[in-house]
Amino acid sequence: MHRVEKLELTTNFPIGPVNSYVVFGEKLTLIDAGLKNKQGWDDLNNGLHRLGIQLTDLEQIIITHHHNDHTGLVDWILEKNPAIKILAHKDTEMILQDDSYLQWSAEFFYNLFLEFGLTKDAATKWAFRKRSRDYFQMAKVDEVLGEGDIVPGLPTFQVIETLGHSQDHISLYCADEQLFFCGDHIIKGLHGGMFFDAPKPGSERAKPLLQYLNDLEKCRKLPAKLTFSGHGPIIDDLNGAIDWHRSNIEKRVTRVIQTLKNANGLATGFEIIQDMYRERYEKGIITFLFEVLSVLDLLEERKMITVEKQNGVLKYRLVNS
Repeated sequence: MHRVEKLELTTNFPIGPVNSYVVFGEKLTLIDAGLKNKQGWDDLNNGLHRLGIQLTDLEQIIITHHHNDHTGLVDWILEKNPAIKILAHKDTEMILQDDSYLQWSAEFFYNLFLEFGLTKDAATKWAFRKRSRDYFQMAKVDEVLGEGDIVPGLPTFQVIETLGHSQDHISLYCADEQLFFCGDHIIKGLHGGMFFDAPKPGSERAKPLLQYLNDLEKCRKLPAKLTFSGHGPIIDDLNGAIDWHRSNIEKRVTRVIQTLKNANGLATGFEIIQDMYRERYEKGIITFLFEVLSVLDLLEERKMITVEKQNGVLKYRLVNS
């Protein structure tokens, strides 16, 4: 049996602490590395100390996805333990460190935000904020992981790609012990959010909510006694958590439909978030934008809306409105 220890690392995010996990296997493994801040750094070191180990004992870090509350402390860990290996999805390093991709990402999001209905100034601000938020300073991915791969140092663990929350999101499943490490794909009683990543140049953007729903059903097939999430408590009823997420998504779908009805069946994406999040949207435009756009993708897939472009801005029309 693998010993698994949960470490809660402080963030400044509304979602609260991020979970890192120490797995005692053939290689002493840390799954996810927290947000780069002093309190989180202290939480990590103090947590390891309570387990009777220290940073220099760790042999590898597995990153479930590139978001900065899961990768932020990697550089500081490397300063103390240069020999540690970093394992992540094949696209993680590109998203975090490829300068040409990062520049392309800013351009992609600028155009996406203009189509959504933001002004040029707002589109510029949020596109470059998205670009600079996710960035490795010194870390390199030593080994890439993809669907079906066996995890080095944890030979009974297999990689499962669980896209939607990000385009480089992976989970780890140990069939022998029915243990599932799911990152931010499934969080008990809390919506983890849909986030967009720029596609590779020349490719179409992904539709994260469609991916997410598909991969939720992939996870449902896993017999899991314990599911270790990136935030919140350890889950002992995986299917119950999946059902909650599906129900929560349908509530969001209903809200977007009702908002379109309030607009006589036709609105831009930005008009939708202005109506849905009247007192809050200015503080977190990018989060609300991604959430609503992902739902609009789903409604288009279900043929409940049509999309038309007027003066460079997309407008969404309810069918039969």
